[in-house]
Amino acid sequence: MKALFISLLVLTISLIGFAQSTCNIKKAYAFYHVSMPGVQMADENGNPIPPKANITRFIYVEYSGTKKPDIKTILYNNTQLSFSVVSVKAKMVSVGDKKLNPENNISARKGNSFLKIDLQPAEGKTMPDADCKNIVITSKLGNKVCKFYVVSEKEFVSPPSY
Repeated sequence: MKALFISLLVLTISLIGFAQSTCNIKKAYAFYHVSMPGVQMADENGNPIPPKANITRFIYVEYSGTKKPDIKTILYNNTQLSFSVVSVKAKMVSVGDKKLNPENNISARKGNSFLKIDLQPAEGKTMPDADCKNIVITSKLGNKVCKFYVVSEKEFVSPPSY
């Protein structure tokens, strides 16, 4: 009976050990800013052309460990975006203007680090509409492909730029 109990205990502990996820993305914070061009354009007949909003997007990814995740794709509402990844040395990050966005401060937990992912529309595509609810970050760590889902993005305010 003792041998059976000990073998079940060892089996349970070993299964739990192998079931641990190796993905190191812990949290992700998606932000966007919408701005309008300063002067309304007109066609050759003088008719006004409706302006298109400029949407600036980026994601802060909090990850654990010393090896940063290898980001492969980012999907916004099933639209793939081009991106560039920048390591962030700071443990606390302010998004946008501190006076206009006092609540947009994020900090990494002890032992974790940040990556900033700047997003642009893919070649020949347009940027998806603001306030996306379905954001998927696909990364690779070793031989394992990991998907991290961000459920919403937050708008930040910045001073007007022309």
